[in-house]
Amino acid sequence: MNFQLQIVSAVFASLMITTLSTFHPPSNPINMSKNNDSIPTIVNDSDVDVLANGLKLEAAKQFKKFIAPQNIQQWHTRKNAINQFIQEKTNYKRFHDLPLKYTEHKTTKLEGFELKNITFQTRPNSLTTANLYIPDGNGPFPAVLVMMGHSRNGKFYDNYQLVGQDLAKNGYVALLVDPWGAGERSTEHLNFEYHGSHMGGHLIDLGETLVGMQITDNLRAVDLLESLSYVNKNLIGATGASGGGNQTMWITAVDERIKAAVPVVSVGTFESYVMNANCICELLPDGLTFLEESEILGLIAPRKLSLFNALHDSNKAFFPSEMFRSYRTTNQIYKLHNAETNFSYQLFNTTHGYWAEQRRAMISWFNENLLDKTATKNTNHASLTTLSQEILQVFDQGKRLPEVLSTQAYCQQTAKDILNNFDPKKINREQHLLQLQKQLQIDLTSPTQYESTKAIINDTWDRYDIKFPNGKELLALISNPSKAKKFKLIFAAEIPKGQLNDSVRKYRDQGFAVVLADLTGLGINSTSVGQKFDNGLPKHHTLSRSQHWLGRNMMGIWTEQIAHLANFVKQKFNAQEIHIHGNKELGVASILAAALNNQIDEVETYDSPISYLVRRAKLDSFYSQAIHIPSIINWGDLSLAAALAPADIRMNNLRDIAGDPLSQSDIAEVQGKITSIKTTQKSKSKVRLN
Repeated sequence: MNFQLQIVSAVFASLMITTLSTFHPPSNPINMSKNNDSIPTIVNDSDVDVLANGLKLEAAKQFKKFIAPQNIQQWHTRKNAINQFIQEKTNYKRFHDLPLKYTEHKTTKLEGFELKNITFQTRPNSLTTANLYIPDGNGPFPAVLVMMGHSRNGKFYDNYQLVGQDLAKNGYVALLVDPWGAGERSTEHLNFEYHGSHMGGHLIDLGETLVGMQITDNLRAVDLLESLSYVNKNLIGATGASGGGNQTMWITAVDERIKAAVPVVSVGTFESYVMNANCICELLPDGLTFLEESEILGLIAPRKLSLFNALHDSNKAFFPSEMFRSYRTTNQIYKLHNAETNFSYQLFNTTHGYWAEQRRAMISWFNENLLDKTATKNTNHASLTTLSQEILQVFDQGKRLPEVLSTQAYCQQTAKDILNNFDPKKINREQHLLQLQKQLQIDLTSPTQYESTKAIINDTWDRYDIKFPNGKELLALISNPSKAKKFKLIFAAEIPKGQLNDSVRKYRDQGFAVVLADLTGLGINSTSVGQKFDNGLPKHHTLSRSQHWLGRNMMGIWTEQIAHLANFVKQKFNAQEIHIHGNKELGVASILAAALNNQIDEVETYDSPISYLVRRAKLDSFYSQAIHIPSIINWGDLSLAAALAPADIRMNNLRDIAGDPLSQSDIAEVQGKITSIKTTQKSKSKVRLN
């Protein structure tokens, strides 16, 4: 241990040296010129990423709030609250009484173990694909649930199947379940895809979470292990690496049937997830408003737990230094249980992954801590050879059972069930709009006076620094407000460069005072840190996920800013009419703002969706990650918001939630539903779709 501590001290010192990320604002949408029709520069260049640093500081403040409980009674009270919070925020399900429908599709005899390719039921009418590695002999054997990380091919990934083989050759039954949306559970069978980004986002729109779907699957996996005659149900462990390590933590925290667990290259702090590279499967919505990772680990006490971290991990969220920050608090919880010896860590001179060193240490640790054997290094690690996909796959290509649901199929089926049971004619408009604010995580109910500071830019444009009631500020350019009765709100960063000046000129010629603003994460308010981590992912992936951790969502932030901006214009300039031009996601936010703020008279959108219903789930969606709203379909969908808005709405170039254009028949169907709702609500405003 002394040698380990020397390594830890050196690594901790090096990892604590951080470099301030730099921020380079994007180029002005239109080059600066002396022509007052051009859009002027309104902020100085800066090498500080204000948005990212602000979110990190907020996360750091939250981390400081979470201290270890002082006595066991205090912990039990806190533990109950944490369990309730996890259930509410992940929406995981327990289906212990649901038939398993366990089916063995193929059995292969290999050296030292038998491989079974299986399916079993994890939720009603939904099967999962998995592999069972069963040791030679009669049993009953101890068992380990092995959870996959972010490999698109799930249980086929070399290092994960080697974990299964290694366990089986050392006397453990190993169950490897394809994670939700990966392996044989992708949209098209064996056409592997990433289960996060928009796939996870579509689940959020339904009031689900990817982490909740995984917890539900893994609870059922333990049900399955308990049902097998050759498994000792009192000796069940869990392990996994990276995203699989996260799953290991969550399932062990909520299921006490797991007696010992080894999360690998996954434990750090929730604080370090903010403005860092992580998957939506590692997202606990609103998590940092209530708890830290140390407390999730604390739920496992007094059961056996060992944290495996890599000295050369490239992701700060899993640095040993971050793990130790959680370790200290969790260790205090184990002390309250008089079980300090049940909690440990090991560091490995490796990169991120589940490598041979970790496998061998894991088996030795399970031998000692799950089986109560004397620790030994003489485990069997010979003859491990990766198996072909053909041997491991449950179904031949194209022959997968329809009950093995992909994210796309699940979202389509679940949304249909939700909306079939939803009758918009029975809603109370005012109460339902208050519920919409709750979904958006905002509050627009209180009247307010806005503070602002004016700076004259030129003969055409004034800059206003507007202070909102939530303490946030927004810079806006406004053209000749004293000469106009009508105001047009435009969000410059989302309009192509070549169109912005033309749009401004057109609206000014129509008699509008034009208001230009960049909302959070856009234009002058963008984040270079987020853009760096978004490489290969949808735009705003990092920013959106970070806001969720802190109790917000991007569509709510934008909706609130638009609503406040409309109020400010009305209050400051006594505007008689307020019109909004919104592209893509900001068209959605504009409609939501119009539903919640009766100061808005008209909204025109371009290339926006009218519904969150999934027709075709795509990783390369037309929209950014910011488009997703928790439980928006459960609320009634975007078409209902448009119908309830008192403003006139014109939606041009309508698309679905993936960005595919809608047909005229699709548009006519939605138009009919909206018209029906408006008639029921006795609304005189118009919604025109094309």
